Amino acid sequence: MRIRGMSAVLWMFFVVTLPVIASEEMAAEEQGTPSVFEGYYGEAIWTLVWFFVLLVVLWKFAWKPLLAGLTGRQEYIEKQISDAEMTRAEAKKVLEEYGAKLADAERQGRDIISVRVKDAEKQAKEVVRQNQKDIEQMKLRAEAELQRERIDAEDGLWTQAGDIVRRLGEEIFGKTLDDADNQKLIDEAIARLKNQKSE
Repeated sequence: MRIRGMSAVLWMFFVVTLPVIASEEMAAEEQGTPSVFEGYYGEAIWTLVWFFVLLVVLWKFAWKPLLAGLTGRQEYIEKQISDAEMTRAEAKKVLEEYGAKLADAERQGRDIISVRVKDAEKQAKEVVRQNQKDIEQMKLRAEAELQRERIDAEDGLWTQAGDIVRRLGEEIFGKTLDDADNQKLIDEAIARLKNQKSE
């Protein structure tokens, strides 16, 4: 079908150019100058035949491979463009996924930091509470120890006061009292001293 189209085009070319060639020859004869188209019609026809043969050969052996190469190149470029569009779409999708993962990681990081801060505050409060408890216990122990030492000091003082009273009794009465009398005098003296102290 293409060959028919080509032959129709060549035939139209021949029909259109033949009057132009003839008019050129006539103009050249009138002026006396040789024309490019000078000669007889047989040469022109053979030239056209060989030109047509050349076109057919070129069509068969050059034009088809050239068109095939150009078509292949066009398909390759279209495939490259399509692949580039697909790669671009995939890259955009990966970028969106990365952005979503990054946002999720930031949210998780904030959550972890918030939990750690709350744990640290809780531990700090627990440490403060434990320190206050330890301080209270130390204070109670110190007060109990102080109270014991005070009681021990008072007992020692009363014992010394009893010894003083006993020695005074020996010196005043000039005799040594027995243990029962001695204890009785000591207890009475201590009781009086305690009464005076409380008043």
